[in-house]
Amino acid sequence: MQVNFFATFRSLTGKKSVLYDLPENTTVFQLLQVIAGDFPNLKKRLFDENDALLTYVHLFVNGRDIMLFPQVLQTPLDPQDKIDIFPPVAGG
Repeated sequence: MQVNFFATFRSLTGKKSVLYDLPENTTVFQLLQVIAGDFPNLKKRLFDENDALLTYVHLFVNGRDIMLFPQVLQTPLDPQDKIDIFPPVAGG
């Protein structure tokens, strides 16, 4: 699956995108744990102290906001899925 990083997450990872070869039905949460392991400086920007996704992180699976999926972070992923991860965005 392809994971795309945007804005400050791109600078924290040093990458625009990363390809992950994970088993079918890996959950969004499991993918995020793998990403946090690969990029430890990103972990505190993704999760709170209880390993809950921070509310201001925006995550999309195939262009659809993860919060719209019934299983949210427990949503199983397909190896062909595209994941976009955005940090908080502000502006006027």
